[in-house]
Amino acid sequence: MTNYRITHRTRYTYDAPVSLSYGQSCLLPRELDTQTCTSARLEISPQPQDQRERLDFYGNRVCYFSLDQPHDVLEITAISEVSVLPERGSAPAETQMLLGDAVAAYGQHPDAVHYLLASARATADARSSAFADDCLVADRPMIEGLRLLVSKIHNSFGFDASATTVTSTVEDLFKHGAGVCQDFAHLSVSALRAHGIPARYVSGYLETIPPPGKPKLVGADVSHAWAAAMLPSGAWIDLDPTNDQFVNDRYVTTGWGRDYADVPPLKGVIYSDSRKTKLDVSVDVARVG
Repeated sequence: MTNYRITHRTRYTYDAPVSLSYGQSCLLPRELDTQTCTSARLEISPQPQDQRERLDFYGNRVCYFSLDQPHDVLEITAISEVSVLPERGSAPAETQMLLGDAVAAYGQHPDAVHYLLASARATADARSSAFADDCLVADRPMIEGLRLLVSKIHNSFGFDASATTVTSTVEDLFKHGAGVCQDFAHLSVSALRAHGIPARYVSGYLETIPPPGKPKLVGADVSHAWAAAMLPSGAWIDLDPTNDQFVNDRYVTTGWGRDYADVPPLKGVIYSDSRKTKLDVSVDVARVG
């Protein structure tokens, strides 16, 4: 078992006072068969007048908060302690099913439809379908098809944070030939759905490993995104095209949905004359114990 302490700090600085602010976060880790969240809390400054947690449609831990006193700085810090089992990296035996047989079996699972339909960021794009044609072949074992798709996405696009934004779609990734983890996850989801495989977008964290001989920098980690494919039994297998691998016990899951729009770390509305906002984000994923 691997234990982590995760600190995700977000700081908004406004150039004019904000009189009213409504926010929603998806920053607290989920409970999974292979992941246990032993503690998690959200610290907000200034202190909100209203703060509450609920489970959304997908079972994610969503926190709502509101502030009605004037402020020019808003800081949200999520602090969590999570244990992840080594089995997180194991592939279920059913991944050896032929892709054609797996696709034919999805009709028996009630949740499949939620993750088969196109969504705003993971569109039903013909180019996504064609991109995966040589990977997701009907007479190929599912695990092999997924492995080929992950590697093809990793090798076909560059990593460039300036190429796309949080509102970018799969079409934008093809246009620029580069993107970030969010874009690669969206392409994975779009391609899998186009081939009849239910797929979801997953957000969370990845423990980074510093270069040999170099110390790990506190606060230098980032939030991460990847994709997951449904198996006919209703189980899931998670894939990370950004790093060309299946997800293992270095990953911590906070939420999932159809695409990024379902699980942004933070979103909200403010009432202010502010024209400029400075955003600072610091993430630390540290092993403990």
